[in-house]
Amino acid sequence: MNSSIAKTVIKALINGFLVFVLTGCTHGGSNNKMVSPFQSSLLSGLGKQLDTYQPGSSSAENNQKIKQDISGCFKKFSTVQTFDLSGDDKTVRPVGVGIQTIFEQALHELLESRTISKAVAIIHTKTPATPLVNPENTASRGTMSEQMHGDSAREKTITDRTVTVRNLARSEPEKMTLYIAYPESGMDKREPGQRETYQAELAKPENKSLKDLPLSHKEMADNLVGASYIMTGADDDSQPLYFGLRAVQALHAGEKTMDWTFWLGELNDAKIQPHYQEVKTYLENGTTMVLDLP
Repeated sequence: MNSSIAKTVIKALINGFLVFVLTGCTHGGSNNKMVSPFQSSLLSGLGKQLDTYQPGSSSAENNQKIKQDISGCFKKFSTVQTFDLSGDDKTVRPVGVGIQTIFEQALHELLESRTISKAVAIIHTKTPATPLVNPENTASRGTMSEQMHGDSAREKTITDRTVTVRNLARSEPEKMTLYIAYPESGMDKREPGQRETYQAELAKPENKSLKDLPLSHKEMADNLVGASYIMTGADDDSQPLYFGLRAVQALHAGEKTMDWTFWLGELNDAKIQPHYQEVKTYLENGTTMVLDLP
């Protein structure tokens, strides 16, 4: 089999795995649920972004492994709506943030094509979101742990998302709301230059969907650190879809074993609701702002 045919086959398999993700199909059972037009568009977008995604390792072999691991994570969603990814940060971060980057790229394209009627994204972390305290296409050393310094694959996870998060911030506010949520004290944990970069992003008129959400809570529990994305199709009466992750910010990346968790499926799914409701309650109890959350 030549390389072009092999790539086509692999892409088809990946897209097949993603169909399982959003239809709730399990191995051994019949697929009685039709894929909605919006679901199909999301699947196509995720497959396209995964196909072209480039990890940042200096080793071609390691880049291939990262992409294979990301593909394997999508495959896990063929039977479950949530799963854990555990390991040292050097191994887990390129895969976990790679998944998030691919999703944000696909989400932005669906917003641009008006396939989505409404999307809400919340980056809920202990300090203001790493991508927005870095200038675009930059991964400043002060925004990551010392253990990440010089690791090109992990540094690129920051650089990539300085672009994808800004793309979402520039989306039309009628279609997209992007909240950056963090305990108020978390701002003081960022260096002055990082705070200036973040404030500058908030002030830019082109960042029409971006909303600062400092919370009155004194702290954020580790199990709430991550991001949540809720999407509704423009021509679809089905349930909103949810993608979420529990992660570790780059500033706190260490050498010990890290546990990340991912969710993907319909918002009302029994495997998704407990985590989403915990995040939603935490956010709503920490602000007087009326949040645009389903």
